[in-house]
Amino acid sequence: MIVLSEGSLNDLLIVMEIMTEAFSPEFGESWNENQCRSMLSLPGTKLILAQTNQDYCGFIISRTVLDEEELLMIAVSPGYQKKGLGRILLKKLIENARNRGITSIFLEVRSTNKAQILYGKFGFQKIGFRKAYYTGNDAQKFDAISYRLDL
Repeated sequence: MIVLSEGSLNDLLIVMEIMTEAFSPEFGESWNENQCRSMLSLPGTKLILAQTNQDYCGFIISRTVLDEEELLMIAVSPGYQKKGLGRILLKKLIENARNRGITSIFLEVRSTNKAQILYGKFGFQKIGFRKAYYTGNDAQKFDAISYRLDL
């Protein structure tokens, strides 16, 4: 059973542990601890944690500005990937946004990231392209695609 709860800056270590497990440094998508601390400290930033059997296994971070939400990061521990947890987290983000009167959700994702399939299933539409947006650990550049979901 998956339990979702609201998190805060106090959960930084949990977020860092999941992020380190979930993202390969090859692609340059994860944040370092200072970046994560800074983002979680900003007004309008929200953290949803996923837990099962006493283990934290995923999270989603978003930020609200006026009537728009930006999905900043979604991560699922490798042992829980491909089991619907990303879908559960994204569904909760969308539900919360609708309840708060948000009109659209934006995100950016590496152009080769399979998470795009999930975003498409929720109705996100491609709206932009950023050449060489991510820098991997060997300085290799990766493109990003911007998406928007109108609520």
